[in-house]
Amino acid sequence: MGRAQERTRHQIMTAFLDLLEQKYYDMISVSQISEESFVTRSTFYRYFKDKTALLMTVIEDTVEKTVPDQPLLTQYVTYVEQYWPLLRHLSPSRQSRADLHDILNQILWEMIERRVQGSSTVEDPVIDMIRQAKHRNIMISAVEGIMMGILERYVSEGAENINATELEETVQELVAKFSK
Repeated sequence: MGRAQERTRHQIMTAFLDLLEQKYYDMISVSQISEESFVTRSTFYRYFKDKTALLMTVIEDTVEKTVPDQPLLTQYVTYVEQYWPLLRHLSPSRQSRADLHDILNQILWEMIERRVQGSSTVEDPVIDMIRQAKHRNIMISAVEGIMMGILERYVSEGAENINATELEETVQELVAKFSK
């Protein structure tokens, strides 16, 4: 991808993040994203299949840039703490909760699977456990379910802010269980 294309892609992603700080995900349209990023709708669709693909790209991109080279659950805690103002707007205001749940599950599942398939030098008991599991896909789903459950708890409570200490302590307990 050339520099101009990368700049346009970044404009679209930044505009989406700006909108997500102000509005719920299901209240943001491709037209609004295009207008905010100063591109046409057809340009938006050259870079992203749809709004869901954009969401997945933004989360994956921000995870990698925000908290690289850390064990999975540590990376997850850091990301949730830093991006909670945006993540809480993923809660649907009118959209089916199942739709959003499916999107986030897919993002988490793919993120975990890439780590399991990769060859990271980061010591990570969760990823090591999955790699050693007889049924990797089921184990990935179990870990993804834990991560999703944490997010859903905060979303269902309508939390303006997350309790960072509670989240960190809970994840430390989980990591200790995986390390046994």
